[in-house]
Amino acid sequence: MEKIDREISERNLLFHQRPIHAFMELTKKIDPKGSFKMFSSETISPNDYSNDALCTQVNNWYESKYGDRIKIHMGPGSYILIIANEPWEVEYPLCFGRNEFVINSNLTRENHNIISSNDSKIPSINILCHVKDITQQVAKSLSQDEKNKILQEYMFGLNAVQSLRSLRNVPYMEQAMNDYDISVSNIFHKYPDYNNSKWASLQFAEKTMKAKLNTSGITFKKTHNLSKLAEEVKLAGFNIPDQIINNIQCSAGVRYGEVIVKKQEAILSVQSSLALFADIFEASAYEYERF
Repeated sequence: MEKIDREISERNLLFHQRPIHAFMELTKKIDPKGSFKMFSSETISPNDYSNDALCTQVNNWYESKYGDRIKIHMGPGSYILIIANEPWEVEYPLCFGRNEFVINSNLTRENHNIISSNDSKIPSINILCHVKDITQQVAKSLSQDEKNKILQEYMFGLNAVQSLRSLRNVPYMEQAMNDYDISVSNIFHKYPDYNNSKWASLQFAEKTMKAKLNTSGITFKKTHNLSKLAEEVKLAGFNIPDQIINNIQCSAGVRYGEVIVKKQEAILSVQSSLALFADIFEASAYEYERF
């Protein structure tokens, strides 16, 4: 396994991709024509290296060596929620079809099913359980008005981030997704980097507009000036408010500390850049129902 892992690491695979690739390489060496289970539904013996147990053994080996580094969050991405006057990172869960989104101050109630009017079971998702590091004390302190506002912001972010992840094959957008992720993550570092968070928001907004112009067949000049790009985007039928642009626009000096970006300014820039994306790519509304 050590040899296989070294060979796989040279392919520049991400950590969460390594176990399955290692498993496939191992099967070629052990039994090229054999059949193997992709997972074991039961606990296997530590000494069981049969074909049925091999995939589980490979995963166990990687978990033992690398721990959480081989894990990946399967949801579409993150956003910033303001809860009790502080920014909190919410990691959106992977969900399909109809869902009920609720805010339950009891953090032990993460997910459960409810029965709708036509007797079908609908997953109920407790939003607060997907807010990183939130405490029971904070959850219990929320008023109903605060919960309603959090729900609105949560749904806006979910709609936008899900739509963003669907555009991987659109020119400029794969890198734009990375810029968006950086703009959020830099807010929550142990030593927050608000300057580079805002710069990443600018890059996200810039690439978003260039992607829309590209897909609309509109030529444009290379520029970091969002106001000029916004004028071009009008030709595609989208009018971006000046205030949104002003919330995001910054000079390259922010990357060098020549301009100091404060926390609230960086957060506003993240929110505005995602709003800009949602507007011009018309992020579809995620339908939800309250029972």
